[in-house]
Amino acid sequence: MKTFILALIFLLIGSAVGGFLALGFGAGLGAASGLVIGSQAGACLAVETAEESGLVTDPAQIDALIATTIAKIREKSGAVPAEAGLQWISNAAECRDIVRQLVEGPEAVAQAPAAPRPE
Repeated sequence: MKTFILALIFLLIGSAVGGFLALGFGAGLGAASGLVIGSQAGACLAVETAEESGLVTDPAQIDALIATTIAKIREKSGAVPAEAGLQWISNAAECRDIVRQLVEGPEAVAQAPAAPRPE
């Protein structure tokens, strides 16, 4: 009986660890994409806060700040493959969209139609 209980415990532990590793392997790309999108949203919220506080007021300066910050995020996220199809933001209008998407959910921002595939 003791052997059966030990075998059952190890089976459950093995299943949990295997499931966790399989989930991590399969969702790794999605998790990395989520981190990058979250980083972009964080940068947008920081710029929005600076704008509301009066630290940055010129629209061109705001766009430059966003572009520079996102370029740094893009530079640091080399582990995310290009095939992930990430939406990279570059100006205040796109920042407002990503923040609205964060608040209201992904359905809030209309997505651009997909590019036609070459035949």
